[in-house]
Amino acid sequence: MSRFMEKLGLKKKSDPQAEMKKWKRELAKEGRQMEREIRKMEEAENKSKAECQKLAKAGRVDACKIIAKEIVRTRAARERLLVARTQISSVSMQLGTQAAMVRAAGCMKKSGEVMAVMNQLVKLPELQKTMMNMQREMERAGLVDEMIQDSMDMMDGDDIEDDTAVEVDKVVAELTGDLFKGKDADAPLPTSLPADAAPAAPVADAAPEEDEDDLDTMKARLQAL
Repeated sequence: MSRFMEKLGLKKKSDPQAEMKKWKRELAKEGRQMEREIRKMEEAENKSKAECQKLAKAGRVDACKIIAKEIVRTRAARERLLVARTQISSVSMQLGTQAAMVRAAGCMKKSGEVMAVMNQLVKLPELQKTMMNMQREMERAGLVDEMIQDSMDMMDGDDIEDDTAVEVDKVVAELTGDLFKGKDADAPLPTSLPADAAPAAPVADAAPEEDEDDLDTMKARLQAL
């Protein structure tokens, strides 16, 4: 409809250069937001590591594994944002190339590469609304073809849970060495960590709490992710 209105002279044709500048500003804004989120995730992971190691010292296998699951999910979310940040940079560079082409030819050329990356970015919950709007604008401007509606596969599928369990065991081993190896969750455990598994950050000693209360608290934190 927009193109039809432009042909009838009822709507002013958008300036390709101005459009691309606007998109680059939006991408830069999203990139900065991602940087902040990535830093927050790194801080949260460090705190969780220290807490997991503290629980390991107390021989609390179940509680340690709950915290390790938090760490696994935080790492997965951070990796998605790191990939998305790289993809945003790629789109921004492509727009710079398009700007040069517009100066030379006076119009945009369709870009399969931009289309492919935009279809990946639109899958992220953190970027979905912004990327879908931008993708529609790019389609109207003639930079990309009609949008491809891909399924939104998130981290919470049943097939992901099996992988998460494996990663949890890896994180526990990473933070506690062989402390829990071959131990049952209810069996008594040593109260000291291996020398190379010192806490990631100093943690003040807390008063002992009931195992059941701690587990309920940590499960609530995990469900909130």
